[in-house]
Amino acid sequence: MPFQECKLLYTGEKNSIYRIRYNFFQFSSTSLIVRCVLVWLITSFSMLASANQQKNEPTNGTVQSFKAMKKRFAVPPLKFFDKEIQPENFTTFHGKIVLLNIWATWCGPCLKELPALDRLQSQFDKSKFVILPISIDEENPVVISAYLKKLGLKNLDFYHDVEKQLKSFFPVDVVPANFIIDRNGKMISFLRGFVDWDQAQASEMIKYYVDQKDGVPKVWKPSH
Repeated sequence: MPFQECKLLYTGEKNSIYRIRYNFFQFSSTSLIVRCVLVWLITSFSMLASANQQKNEPTNGTVQSFKAMKKRFAVPPLKFFDKEIQPENFTTFHGKIVLLNIWATWCGPCLKELPALDRLQSQFDKSKFVILPISIDEENPVVISAYLKKLGLKNLDFYHDVEKQLKSFFPVDVVPANFIIDRNGKMISFLRGFVDWDQAQASEMIKYYVDQKDGVPKVWKPSH
């Protein structure tokens, strides 16, 4: 076989099905076992963090559960990398509404979100609204890019937190995690957990922010 495969399957609460699928290019059996154990430990920790987060930040899996920031903090110019392993930072996207999506390949809900996020991005001009899916995986960005190609996503540009800078500002103990950032680079609201981005209200929320041309945008509230 050209590669070995380690598969783990976890089932948790609603919207918390963890499916981990790692493809490992031929390693010794010992190395494979060590990697599988590491995946198990990471996922177990994530599940515990998610359970605690659900208690403190309850969500129904829709954009209605987004929480407004009491004080809007400017997102610092943290460095992350594109698929060509070229550096980027958040200042590059000033002037646009940004949806930051922090995800990982070992997170089942994350993988469920990505195709819906791809469809959401197709509805909006990238000069006005852009989705930033940033992976916190330990794997090489090239490996992650190859994995993403299998999902057939056409509208998203993917990024990787190679230097692990995100955790200096954003909580990364729970994924997926979604953050809305205004045109001035300040965080408007957040939702840590799975979101059904195919729901009509998701598009409604983004359109609301995109249509606010001047000043500091007011926080979106569901119409019903």
